Amino acid sequence: MEIAQIKKELDTFQCPKWEQLPDFDVYMDQVIFFINDRLSPLFFLEDKPDKVITSNMVNNYVKNSIVHPPIKKHYKQYHLAYLIAVCILKKCYSLTEIQTMIEIVRRLEPDDTTNSIATVYNSFSDCFDHYLHQVLQFGMIKNEFQPTRMNDETQLMISVIKTVVYKMFSELEILTFENAEAK
Repeated sequence: MEIAQIKKELDTFQCPKWEQLPDFDVYMDQVIFFINDRLSPLFFLEDKPDKVITSNMVNNYVKNSIVHPPIKKHYKQYHLAYLIAVCILKKCYSLTEIQTMIEIVRRLEPDDTTNSIATVYNSFSDCFDHYLHQVLQFGMIKNEFQPTRMNDETQLMISVIKTVVYKMFSELEILTFENAEAK
């Protein structure tokens, strides 16, 4: 893919918000399609960016308690939210680190209600979009993300997302440099 096309897709990328996740039960193949379709622009260095996630990966995340198991082979909104976060975070972090981070996030959801999961996920999504677009536009962060509630867990989320975004930006810069050298 051309650098200009990659940049265009990243410039217009929006991490799916809770309200954009299917609010009905979906099967594994629908989960895979949805996530691959929405997140493929972030995986511009991959040989197959449309394979951001596979059913084997989902099964592995469930087996390792990173994501809750499906209910009668059905996945709910919260499953997709966790899987999207895992896919984004795995650009920089090991599954063990992601599992620890998810456990920290789960502490923010003491009653494990859908509303608290939605709130935390939307904060993650908004934060990711904020930093991605800032770094793509300016090459750095000019304005910090302003969460509704700042605590140690939120600060960790912000730091983790910054790491992922800067890694993606570095990958794009290296790719741009390599393409310029090849010409």
